[in-house]
Amino acid sequence: MSQIFLSEIILYVLFLAFIIIEEPPLVAAYIIAVAAAIFYLRRKKKDKLAELERLYADNLPKAGLFMAVLALAFPFLIGGDAYWMQVINFAMMNAMMALGLNLMTGRAGLICLGYAAFEAIGAYTVGILTLKMGISFWVAFPLGGLFAFFVGILLGLPALRVKGHYLALVTIAFGLIVQEIALNAESVTGGTNGLIDIPSPVLFSHDFATSLDFGFISMNYLANFYYLILAVLIISVMAIYCLSNSFFGLSLNAMRDDQLAAQCYGMNLTRYKLYAFAIGAIFGGLAGGIYAGMINFIAPENFGYGLSIIIISMIILGGLDSIPGAIAGALFLTVFPEKFRAFEDYRIFFYGLIIVFCLLFMRDGVLPFKYRIFKAKEAEKV
Repeated sequence: MSQIFLSEIILYVLFLAFIIIEEPPLVAAYIIAVAAAIFYLRRKKKDKLAELERLYADNLPKAGLFMAVLALAFPFLIGGDAYWMQVINFAMMNAMMALGLNLMTGRAGLICLGYAAFEAIGAYTVGILTLKMGISFWVAFPLGGLFAFFVGILLGLPALRVKGHYLALVTIAFGLIVQEIALNAESVTGGTNGLIDIPSPVLFSHDFATSLDFGFISMNYLANFYYLILAVLIISVMAIYCLSNSFFGLSLNAMRDDQLAAQCYGMNLTRYKLYAFAIGAIFGGLAGGIYAGMINFIAPENFGYGLSIIIISMIILGGLDSIPGAIAGALFLTVFPEKFRAFEDYRIFFYGLIIVFCLLFMRDGVLPFKYRIFKAKEAEKV
């Protein structure tokens, strides 16, 4: 266990150092140095890395718990800095969406290029219910995920008849349709003006729009949302992990690798495709609900096609069907652009380069998915 704790602390310190460094040349040098170290470890220390992977696999609950403790301490280590609190909040929301998209695309093999629409659905559900109907955020929040679930089923219906690039076109059209509805249904969504002054969550008489006071330190209101998003992200990771390592997850893998063979073995492709779209959509809806409560303003342009491309970049960089890869990709591709604000206009160009580079030289991503191996001893236990 000491090796696990040490490796997590090293990664944590490297991440904090990445945040602290501000000068673009130093950031670039830092990234090159870390990339070189990863390359060296993969080439020269394969056995050590394989041993560490086995340790993580055997001690996953303890490793996850220790990482959660480190995450809880993050606001204290940065002194409650409002700017970086907001950036990390966005990173964790992106991680939630990356997990949902990874279930659709990485595990089930269903291309979705309009995933931002599910975040829009969750955000507008929370915004409309809390602002116009006076419903509590804690009721509207799960309803946003539930509504996204049902819309995911509707999106899954065309997926039953098309595949490949045709499915990609259908999902792009879906994202554009949702955005157009948000633009034109002015009486409900506010149109181009969006929804303004969406109420913040209130828990046990504590308004999330007020500072978080621990007695010895008082933090910006964003710390409230940091711990909320962290809790939802941890639950999301646990849910995705359980689904991925169940018969349902293995069935999605079979459908992704060979639909015809899976159907010959008795798989109901219709049902599993609908499940994949619907369950994957939930996480986008939940992320959108938190976004609405935290920013207190939403507009159609917040959920455009560019956001969908960003989320796709995250799962490709991290590794398709890899849970830690989706989180790592979301953290890096949210934090990295903040270091180069002067080149903000070229952000989408940068994400495009990431996709091309990964497809050409690193198809498995930074943290590749590890296939489950069904061993004879496990069969005997069954």
